[in-house]
Amino acid sequence: MAKTSRTDIILPGDPTAALHAVPKQYSDRLVPHIPLDGNSMSASGGVETAARFNNSSFAGTSGKLWVSYFTNTADTTITKLAMVVANTGATGITLARLALFTVAPDGSITKVAQTASDNAVGASAYNVYERVFSTVGGFPSSYALVSGTRYALGFLQAATTACDLSGEYVIDSGAAPIPSRVIAAQVDIGASYAVASLPVSGFVIYLRGRQ
Repeated sequence: MAKTSRTDIILPGDPTAALHAVPKQYSDRLVPHIPLDGNSMSASGGVETAARFNNSSFAGTSGKLWVSYFTNTADTTITKLAMVVANTGATGITLARLALFTVAPDGSITKVAQTASDNAVGASAYNVYERVFSTVGGFPSSYALVSGTRYALGFLQAATTACDLSGEYVIDSGAAPIPSRVIAAQVDIGASYAVASLPVSGFVIYLRGRQ
């Protein structure tokens, strides 16, 4: 009997069944692009900076820009960004904005898209706040993300009391690739930040982008 390879066999309930219809020479490089658990935001053409399971709550700080890094796993175009409030909403919000950054090899970031500031973002506990990109300032209404490329999403809120943030604590947060960085005392999200100005954070906040 001739020996068969894995690409010749489809087992009942096999979560990788989609790969069996693809010739072997292509299937290996498709594996990282297929969310086998079915719950990744990439399954619907989006991106996210942390898993949506067992999220923790972390106290926000007014004027602190949170930067969450990610490596994109499939070519996609996004038009909106979102953050999630944890246990407590903010009060006295004067600025709340999300942004998308490209990432240099050393971790420095450059803003390439952003939402308009919205004083409602972060006001209520346990809410998801999603906002479309703003074209004010010459920024695009959509942005094409390239597979295998490193990006970052950022969130900044200025408020009397900042909201609690949903996300995850990072094990060995200083090990490359760095998942999260922060910078304090910001009045708005700047055009770019050198990595030397962005201390490593031990908490990565959940941010997402979608089509």
